[in-house]
Amino acid sequence: MPLLTTPLFKPFMPDGAHAALKPVLDSGRLAIGPQVAAFESRLAAWLGVPDTVALSDASGALTLALYLAGVRPGDEVIASPLACSATLMPIANLFAKPVWCDVDPLSGCMATDKIARLLTEKTRAILLYHWSGDVADVGSTMEATNKHGIKLIEDASEAFGAEYRNKRLGGYADFTVYSFYATKHINTGEGAALLAANPGDLQKARSLRRFGIDYALLRRANGDLNPDFDIPMAGFNFPMNEIAATIGLEALVHADEIVARHQANGRFYESALNEVAGLSRLKRIEQGRSSYWTYAVRAERRDDLIRKLTAHGIGAQRLHLRNDAYTCFGGKPSELPGTAEFDAQNLSIPCGWWVSEAERTRIVECIRAGW
Repeated sequence: MPLLTTPLFKPFMPDGAHAALKPVLDSGRLAIGPQVAAFESRLAAWLGVPDTVALSDASGALTLALYLAGVRPGDEVIASPLACSATLMPIANLFAKPVWCDVDPLSGCMATDKIARLLTEKTRAILLYHWSGDVADVGSTMEATNKHGIKLIEDASEAFGAEYRNKRLGGYADFTVYSFYATKHINTGEGAALLAANPGDLQKARSLRRFGIDYALLRRANGDLNPDFDIPMAGFNFPMNEIAATIGLEALVHADEIVARHQANGRFYESALNEVAGLSRLKRIEQGRSSYWTYAVRAERRDDLIRKLTAHGIGAQRLHLRNDAYTCFGGKPSELPGTAEFDAQNLSIPCGWWVSEAERTRIVECIRAGW
């Protein structure tokens, strides 16, 4: 495989992280502690929400969101099969069932007009996936959840910095999850955050993330364990650690700049890749503002274009595979025409903070020359 001079993904590691990590490593306190609390506070301020709960990874955050939404064995969760596997495995891990909703083939996001026919008495939540930083139809999905008394969970793992109606994602849904995996806009190596409309849900999440333990009650004033301590609800093991939080705190210093560079590259492609034969730009809702994790398009003869871009050192790939085809979810793709159409042409090209003006121009020229 040729050397990719312009990769599709590239982890951002701030220079300040190295110095910031030394006192944490020297302290001997590496598990959840004050750095995690500081990261939660600073992240909440950046997102414009009252509070966040920092977690070990996006799947753990989604597991907590589903659990707090009332999802239990045998329940159903409406979701798109076109998403990261990390998004959908938590449904199976709670012994619930994903009910596959078709996508809009023009956007790759859930076709919200298909939701009503999928609702049953077992439906507990809708899991709304924001494709590659683009904003799904939050408003229509909220109408469905409010009407039927179920919960809306947003997976904004790829959409850090994206906005709906001039607010960063996390201000509308019952639960919103962000990922800080290595390749995301900002990263903590591995990590995530959970946002919730109900403060009580975040309070529960704080104990559930670590076995259901309320650490304020676990010990006596002298540090000894409290023999009267109780765990009323069994929890999980999804806390963020101090190392990850320290990296995240340093990365947040650069969050505005990173998101702005992704968006500037995305806007450039929107104009420069207009009316290219064999290439279709995605439909993006007017109320949304993408954070362009990658620049997602639809390409005829996609594999030929991938080969050409790769030969020129440019990273390109289909972003995700259909999860409904996996054996763990039944192994038989559902009859979803929009999903099939989008999946056949789904392609992402580099759009991140590392893509310079010269590089994005080279990418456009390579594509416009044909494949």
